[in-house]
Amino acid sequence: MAKRTIIVGDVHGMLPELKALIEKVGLTKDDHLVFCGDLVDKGPDSAGVVRHVRELREEGFRVTVVKGNHEDKHERFRRAFAKAGDKVQMRGLAELKAITEALDADDVAFLDEAVLFLRLPEHNALVVHAGVLPSTQIPKDPTKLDKAAMGALERVMRVRHVTGKDQARVTVEMDLTGMSEAEIKHALISDLAVEASDTKIIKMKVRAKGSFIALGSEGPNDPFWAEVYDGRFGQVFFGHSPYPTAAEPVSFPHATGLDLGAVFGNKLAAAVLVVGETTQFVTVESSGKFSKTFFEDGD
Repeated sequence: MAKRTIIVGDVHGMLPELKALIEKVGLTKDDHLVFCGDLVDKGPDSAGVVRHVRELREEGFRVTVVKGNHEDKHERFRRAFAKAGDKVQMRGLAELKAITEALDADDVAFLDEAVLFLRLPEHNALVVHAGVLPSTQIPKDPTKLDKAAMGALERVMRVRHVTGKDQARVTVEMDLTGMSEAEIKHALISDLAVEASDTKIIKMKVRAKGSFIALGSEGPNDPFWAEVYDGRFGQVFFGHSPYPTAAEPVSFPHATGLDLGAVFGNKLAAAVLVVGETTQFVTVESSGKFSKTFFEDGD
């Protein structure tokens, strides 16, 4: 059998589905098993998934985990908890605590080895959790990046939509002394407020076309990143954005979405890459719905 690279979409604690997918794909020690991130959260057995993936590597299988935003969230929680203990306040705190308590030291060390991206030069491909921006730079050695550059690179864990055109952001300073409540309300909502003599623009910043947009803040003219990605890193395989009604991974001109929303009741999917051959997809059905999507639940 030719050497294969097997790239798995978001698992989210779905251990039986992961085991079924690995069995269906016929994993061997000649294969490279790659995860797009988000092994944890939402599903019924996050700790079991982490332990199973770690044990595969300990048994001699070649395994790489690309860090997802949920692995990053757990990493931030562990750092915060080490400093502040029970005073930590984070969204999803109960789940964070429960999963952390279920992980042992080896599991945590394994998660801490997750990488922000994985180049696959033999396939002219890149694996990230969420996607890439037009401004994204993929460095040879991310450990040498300064704080600002690392912050920009970490967008690969979260990007979905990007700005469809340049957007100006203006900060204004207004003198409201002596104005009535009604006059203040009018000044704050008036389109002409910035032209008033008592108003001074103190800051203007233009967000270039293709800039990162937080989930839920996109407009009708802001495209999904993969729709405008130009292929400069080859084919990008990603998770993060679920397709809970799709029958197989979703293809764009230069990208492939592998998160079919197993935790939302659809399927767990993998792409199977062999040099010189067409990419094949393998899926297994979910055993049930254990979470809701952002659009259902505001997750």
